[in-house]
Amino acid sequence: MNNSTPPHVVELRDVRLQFGEKKVLEGVSLAVEPQERLVVMGQSGSGKSTILRLVLGILQPTAGSIFFQQYEITRLKRRKLQQVRTQIGMVYQYSALLSSRSVRDNIALPLEELTTKTRAEIDRIVDEKLEMVGMLATKHQMPSELSGGMKKRISFARALVMDPELILFDEPSAGLDPVISSVIDELIISLSEQSKVTSIIVTHEMDSAFRVGTKMAMLYRGSIIEVGEPEKFKQSKNPVVAQFLSGSTEGPILEGTNDAIATK
Repeated sequence: MNNSTPPHVVELRDVRLQFGEKKVLEGVSLAVEPQERLVVMGQSGSGKSTILRLVLGILQPTAGSIFFQQYEITRLKRRKLQQVRTQIGMVYQYSALLSSRSVRDNIALPLEELTTKTRAEIDRIVDEKLEMVGMLATKHQMPSELSGGMKKRISFARALVMDPELILFDEPSAGLDPVISSVIDELIISLSEQSKVTSIIVTHEMDSAFRVGTKMAMLYRGSIIEVGEPEKFKQSKNPVVAQFLSGSTEGPILEGTNDAIATK
């Protein structure tokens, strides 16, 4: 590895998070490389979405460090953190569009608030991003006029509007039917490749995970118990991973045994 090798886009080092007595993360370490699509999977309530909030600096860990490129998120002053966040796009689970603003205004909002671009420049960027997700015709519509899949595409356009280095996806196909879910998965892949962005995708939907991921990580009881490429994951000898992928009711997940955590 020579000196010109870029740093990890994101790195979590022994990150722990506790709310009162409740331990959410117990020593999570993860590294995400440039243009990788890392899928973080795990049971509902396991802390997957929490990892995204920690990367964004919305939550502070109880212990450990979180890096985005050369910045240690956990140590940044508020103003610098807001600057760094402009390089990170976020796609929320249920799109999180402002119902009182048109599609155009929803997408333009980060540009209006965080840049000094003119209205004409903003309109050009909005059109370009809507074109990328196949939604240019919806520019003057209100979110209430759109289907779930359309709203999701609009939220992708908004995440791309600042030309981020990193996009975080929180359950991107939640609440969508299987066909639209597949369309959204294809869109994640094409946008990532077209824009050369790095992605972290949180999901518990296995079809989607294996479609979009170039690397996978399994979160179980506050720790990452397996990391690897999709093919390696499918052949995992870890009983927790094997049970999760198969959806079987037989295995350590429901029994609550600890022996599965030891293997990696």
